[in-house]
Amino acid sequence: MRSIAAALALLLLAITGVAVAGETVTITLPPDGVTLKPGAGMEQAAVSCRLCHSLDYITTQPAGGAAQWHGVVTKMLKIYGAPIAEPDAKAIAEYLASQYGTR
Repeated sequence: MRSIAAALALLLLAITGVAVAGETVTITLPPDGVTLKPGAGMEQAAVSCRLCHSLDYITTQPAGGAAQWHGVVTKMLKIYGAPIAEPDAKAIAEYLASQYGTR
């Protein structure tokens, strides 16, 4: 009898876990407090980059040229799985290189 009760308890937990997993969860992040430099692609960079990290990750990177920023954006896509379309990624890399490139 105990094994039937235990099996039913486990089944109930499994069903409850599946129901909870299907719910939509909304997370509101605190304000970032970082303002990116204006320029073509700024809005796309602000929205896309903020999906995974704060914008100070951009503003505190060492200065570098287009190749460095292209590499950073490629790493975000390929290694970290950033959900950014290829045309947007190109625009973001160009924006970052023009505004946060070699100083």
